[in-house]
Amino acid sequence: MSKGQEFKKKHVLLMHALFTVAVPFIVWLAMELLNYMICGVHTMNSTVDWTTLMRNLVSSFCFALGLNCNLPVGRMDTSTGSQMYLACIIGGNIALSMNLGGVGVLVFSMLMGMIAGGFAGFLFVKLRILPMVLGLGLSLIYECISFSVYDQQGLNLFGKPGVKILSNQAFIVLVTLLIMAVMTYLFQYSTFGYNRRAIQGNQKLANDAGINIYKNAVMCYIAAGALVAIAGVFDTAYKSSLVPVLGMSSNSTVFANMFPMAVGVWLAKKSSPVIGILAGSLSVQFLVLGLAKFTNVGMSDYMQTCIKYSIWLIFMIYRMNEDKISFIKNKRARIALAKQTRAKRAAAVAA
Repeated sequence: MSKGQEFKKKHVLLMHALFTVAVPFIVWLAMELLNYMICGVHTMNSTVDWTTLMRNLVSSFCFALGLNCNLPVGRMDTSTGSQMYLACIIGGNIALSMNLGGVGVLVFSMLMGMIAGGFAGFLFVKLRILPMVLGLGLSLIYECISFSVYDQQGLNLFGKPGVKILSNQAFIVLVTLLIMAVMTYLFQYSTFGYNRRAIQGNQKLANDAGINIYKNAVMCYIAAGALVAIAGVFDTAYKSSLVPVLGMSSNSTVFANMFPMAVGVWLAKKSSPVIGILAGSLSVQFLVLGLAKFTNVGMSDYMQTCIKYSIWLIFMIYRMNEDKISFIKNKRARIALAKQTRAKRAAAVAA
């Protein structure tokens, strides 16, 4: 590679990195201006706001990353919400019964999430049921199990010894960095990640090339289960408890995290999947925190949710038509270039 090509490559990487960082910054700036002009407050007013941002960010980031394990390969696992409830309620209570504190709750929940996700992957491989249909069925089963164990009390972290660490900013940053490092290695540099990208390109060709697509699918489900369990632990630490649900109510968690995942996948085209989803989750969290400040001027939670999902809808409309917009821009550029060339030739003939 020549020096010119190497410089151009570094320039492109730098521009992509700046773009990825710029999106959450622009969202924060827009909400900061709106909050200050309308509500008279800043989006981030105190250390409480920063702690809330960090806890919600790691929860949203992990869940969106868990969804991204299967979705790009064509599998929409709607059972991830119920996996989160099952893993946190059973794993968390086991850890509390052994007096293992917040770290134990996190580890045992993650292990239970891997078991729940792995079982979903095993059923998918053996039964060949559509992932969304299988996920809906498993959601009902996992929710019933979560509801029936521990006297229907779920997981309560309020006042439990050793769980305060789950609200410690340094610990949250450490866990986030570890997740980023592990998932970047798995997605970008491991054999699992290479096979996953090959399957994402063309499943039949990947299978014909000797890649075990079923083993890779199970591993994707296991990774997703571990990630959503981590998300559930930090969400429970923020709310102090996790109450079991029934009737596929856990699916609301899945769809609530589709927005940051969609933004993250879009940003991932300019960076790595992990960094893109982190930036997407941060953008959505700035939006949510900014909208929450409008409570001071009488905006209800329902209106905030309506605005949030309206923005998501507009974003998805743009994403679905991004190629058309790019085609129109390129067409106009070609027409302008053709007119310019024609004018130059006409001027040359006249001279």
